[in-house]
Amino acid sequence: MKIYKDIENLPIFRNAVVTVGSFDGVHLGHRRIFEYTREAAERLGGETVVITFDPHPQLVLHPERDFFTLNTLEENAELIEKEGIDNMVILPFTKQFAEIPFQDFLNFLIKKIGMKAMVMGADHNFGKGREGNKESMREICAKNSIEIIIIPELVMAENKVRSSKIRQYIENKEFAKAEQLLGHPWKKNKRPVAN
Repeated sequence: MKIYKDIENLPIFRNAVVTVGSFDGVHLGHRRIFEYTREAAERLGGETVVITFDPHPQLVLHPERDFFTLNTLEENAELIEKEGIDNMVILPFTKQFAEIPFQDFLNFLIKKIGMKAMVMGADHNFGKGREGNKESMREICAKNSIEIIIIPELVMAENKVRSSKIRQYIENKEFAKAEQLLGHPWKKNKRPVAN
C-alpha cells in the first residue's frame, strides 16, 4: 500500500474507488467497507483509495472531551494494508478543514483523486455541518457520473459495529466484547491514545 501525505503532489489514480473516514481500530465494519471498495475497484479496473485524517477529527473538534483513539495512525495503516487497499491518502485535519463544504471536498475527490466510485456506510456524513450524507452525495455523484455504493451498517449481537461502541467496552474493561467487534485482539496492556 502506498501512503500519501503531500496532497499537492498526488499521482493520478486509475479509476479511483474511494472511501473516506477515520477508520480507527479498523474494526469489522471498516473491513466490510474495504471489501466493497476492493470489489468495486476490480469491477471498474481501478485502484482503491482510502482517505483518512490526522489527527482524528474528534481530537480537533472536541478537545474538551475525554476521547482516546483505539490505535495510532501507523497501527491503523498496517491493518488497512492487510485488507488489500492500494493507496492511503492522509489529510491534515484542522478546524479550518472542518469548515469545508462537502461539495468542495467532493470536488477535491473528483479532480485531485480522480474518483470514479465512492463507498460509504449508510449513516456516514462528512463536510461542514455533516451535510455530505447519502442523499446529497447521490445527487452530486449522479451529476458527475460517479457511482456511489452505500452499504448497510454492520450489526453484531444487536450492536452497531462502531469505534465509539468499542471505546465504551474498553473503558468498561469488557475486552472480549471489544474484540468481538474489532475482529482482532485488543492489546490489554496498551494504553488508550489520548489527546
